[in-house]
Amino acid sequence: MNKEWVNAKLDFLYQKLGSFKEDSNNFFFEPTEEIYRNLESGDEESLYSVISKISKHLEISMVPVVKYDWGIKMEPGIAGQVLIKNEYTFDAIRIPFYYVGKKYAVGEIVAHEITHVFLFSKGIFFNDVKENEMLTDLTSVFIGLGKLILNGKIVISDENFSYEELGYLSFDLTMYAFENICERRSISLEVATRNITPEVISKINIFNK
Repeated sequence: MNKEWVNAKLDFLYQKLGSFKEDSNNFFFEPTEEIYRNLESGDEESLYSVISKISKHLEISMVPVVKYDWGIKMEPGIAGQVLIKNEYTFDAIRIPFYYVGKKYAVGEIVAHEITHVFLFSKGIFFNDVKENEMLTDLTSVFIGLGKLILNGKIVISDENFSYEELGYLSFDLTMYAFENICERRSISLEVATRNITPEVISKINIFNK
């Protein structure tokens, strides 16, 4: 995938969803210190409280339960799962136990999985599984969860500072989409950078002009 794909899919999302939250000052779900404390705690009730707040921000009535799972096995970079039972019910969002305590990674995983729920509620999906997953990553940014996604996209995996990228859309294309949306919505520098890690801010072009 490339920037042309991102541009085309952003246009597609604007057609389907409009600008999503007209007031740009309320567009972002803000991953505050309190949010990250709950994501870091390893406590499933605290994790559910974050899911509930995101669902409220996205105006989703169906709030899935969430749990850490010892047994779930995922491919590298794919770190969560939510299964749909029927049009009214979701199985739990499941997160591998490996990510307990990794607050930024858990935030990225939660944002991606709750976006699946959001898209399902809107009847939006692609038949191609990989493209649908990439659309989900992109939609997370489109609906104001971009700060959670960017903060947790890159996970340091060991003491040698090797890393993995979570999700399906690359960090660079996710960053490009974030910039694109900020510019389209005329979001101020102050609002755009709030609650984003310094490491991410240093990589975003519109913040370094």
